[in-house]
Amino acid sequence: MGNSQRSATEQLIDHAVEQSHGTVRHTGGLLATIISAFALIFSGFSFYETVLKSPDLAIFVPPRIDYTDPDRPDSPFEVFILPLTLANDGARSGTVLSIDLDVTNPRTNQTKRFYAAHLGSWGQTPKKPFSPVALSGKDSFSEAVQFIPRTDEKIPRILDFEAGNYKFKLTINTATTGGELPFLKSKIRPLHFDMQIGKLNYFNFQGTGTMPMWSKDYRPQTTKKPD
Repeated sequence: MGNSQRSATEQLIDHAVEQSHGTVRHTGGLLATIISAFALIFSGFSFYETVLKSPDLAIFVPPRIDYTDPDRPDSPFEVFILPLTLANDGARSGTVLSIDLDVTNPRTNQTKRFYAAHLGSWGQTPKKPFSPVALSGKDSFSEAVQFIPRTDEKIPRILDFEAGNYKFKLTINTATTGGELPFLKSKIRPLHFDMQIGKLNYFNFQGTGTMPMWSKDYRPQTTKKPD
């Protein structure tokens, strides 16, 4: 009787051990599957970010820019000098062909159109014309850009003589390639921001002089979407 009882007990113990081993094997297999799935997802995401992701271009404007009118008050030739940074957060290269600037006087509701003509600070010689900027993946470009009026612009002066606030719109024109999948395309929206300036004093524009313009909150502006 005792031997049979011990035999039954041993059988129960053996059965319990086998079940526990099976549970461990099942849990281990499930964990390995989950880890493999996460590894595959991470690998696919990394491949997209480093190889497939289309150009993701953004433009950054600091809180201070410069303005000059090097001619006389009765014959204005306004120039805005913006220190810009162009950045490409995409994996593939992108090219900025040109940059347009629209300046609006909110008191007259007039808008004057400018284009990126030269690179460098005002008065820098020799003048370096603006040319298309090619940005490889995860690359950036920083330079002061001089915006002069378009040749077909009819508004002689957009700024008032008195101090005031003005609205700016920067538009980036980029190269496009055909055959892209819709989910790989990226659109660059115009950048809208405000700048203010003090009372115009043409003595400041003698030689290579300029006047500062600044944002009210002294914060940079960008088209980059917040993380």
